[in-house]
Amino acid sequence: QALKEAFEVFCNKGVSGSSSAELLATFCDNILKKGGSEKLSDEAIEDTLEKVVRLLAYISDKDLFAEFYRKKLARRLLFDKSANDEHERSILTKLKQQCGGQFTSKMEGMVTDLTVARDHQTKFEEFISTHPELNPGIDLAVTVLTTGFWPTYKSFDINLPAEMVRCVEVFKEFYQTRTKHRKLTWIYSLGICHITAKFEAKTIELIVTTYQV
Repeated sequence: QALKEAFEVFCNKGVSGSSSAELLATFCDNILKKGGSEKLSDEAIEDTLEKVVRLLAYISDKDLFAEFYRKKLARRLLFDKSANDEHERSILTKLKQQCGGQFTSKMEGMVTDLTVARDHQTKFEEFISTHPELNPGIDLAVTVLTTGFWPTYKSFDINLPAEMVRCVEVFKEFYQTRTKHRKLTWIYSLGICHITAKFEAKTIELIVTTYQV
């Protein structure tokens, strides 16, 4: 009992203005993102994640950890920063066993969204190949997210170039063939565009945000 109480005291002390919950979520992010654990074997990563979850038991504000973890998970998933899908699912399983299904339900929904999004992308490409007249002439990849699972992102209307407006319209037409009961809200702040710029000296690929286009 004394050991448990001692752990609870030092595990809930902040460091340099950051709470233990935030630091633990950041540590997980460093382990799970690309380049963060290249020198660790799969067994070592699993062992580390197991220790993290055991340590979380002593953190008083677990909801704060969940919020920080969810935001970092979102960045890993949306920007292809996650090193391994299996490790992502593994820690969610461990967290679920430790804290209950409600604690991880949104995070599990996020991971599932990405799996469904890959299927949507494949079906979209098939849709374009069977309807060549709808081909917008630009390679388009769309990730459809379920609002309730993900952190809140601000959505602003912008004046898209005509080529991109065409892309949006074509994807909407495709999506309506998949479901008629969902409304798409476009989060342009999360978009990335690859532009091939041909200069006299050489050709350069520019990676810019949707707003920069």
